[in-house]
Amino acid sequence: MADKPTAAMVLSLIGGIFVILGGLFIAFLGSVVSSFGYLANGGANPGTAVTIVGVVGIIFGLIMIVGAVMMYSNPKSAKMWGIIVLILSILSWFTAVGGLVIGFLLGLIGGILAIVFKPAMMPGAMPSQPMGAMPMGSMGSGQTMGSMGMMCKNCGASIPAGATRCPSCGASV
Repeated sequence: MADKPTAAMVLSLIGGIFVILGGLFIAFLGSVVSSFGYLANGGANPGTAVTIVGVVGIIFGLIMIVGAVMMYSNPKSAKMWGIIVLILSILSWFTAVGGLVIGFLLGLIGGILAIVFKPAMMPGAMPSQPMGAMPMGSMGSGQTMGSMGMMCKNCGASIPAGATRCPSCGASV
């Protein structure tokens, strides 16, 4: 099991970039419409509102990128950031044409992957044996047989069969 939500981060990051591009496109169209509207009637027009919607799309894309970075740097918060990315990718339909559709799809998949992500258990967080119970495959030196070989008596990591040192902490076997 992976210890960081890499796929969720990459998809959310790329999705956020596309949502920003969609927001830029909408803001550009709004500014073009706005400039023609000012020339025609000299007052406020729908182009200004379209520009504002595009800017909101750009902000949504930026938050999606921040969410991607945060879910990767702190895997325990991946579920929360996945929900945020998922919601913003859905809302991007209203502000950035779904991030040119690609941003919506990538953000949707990245958000779902982050929501279902479960960090790998650390050796110290593993459930302990009941008092007096002898682990299966126990050896006299305090090391136990794992599915791949032995368990390190120093840190509890799995040591591949035939190794002379623990790959995690470097302790001698």
